Amino acid sequence: MIIQALLDLVKVFILFVIGLFPTLPESDFNLMFNYLSPVADVINTADLFVDISVCTTCVGVIFLVYNARAIWSLIMWVVRKIPGVS
Repeated sequence: MIIQALLDLVKVFILFVIGLFPTLPESDFNLMFNYLSPVADVINTADLFVDISVCTTCVGVIFLVYNARAIWSLIMWVVRKIPGVS
């Protein structure tokens, strides 16, 4: 009973904090859906010919190759932070 009362207070507090955020009008979401609908149609059409997981893997590999120098610099920066490693 005590735990339920504490959890009810936590619930009321969380709902109060969420209530402080402004609400967005529904028309904004409809506008966004109208702009993204053609993109979804293109992705669905491409899915008929090529599996989406293959496309995702290819985009990931392209991203890694394109940013290889920055990734390597980040790895070397971390390695240099280890004492005794030059």
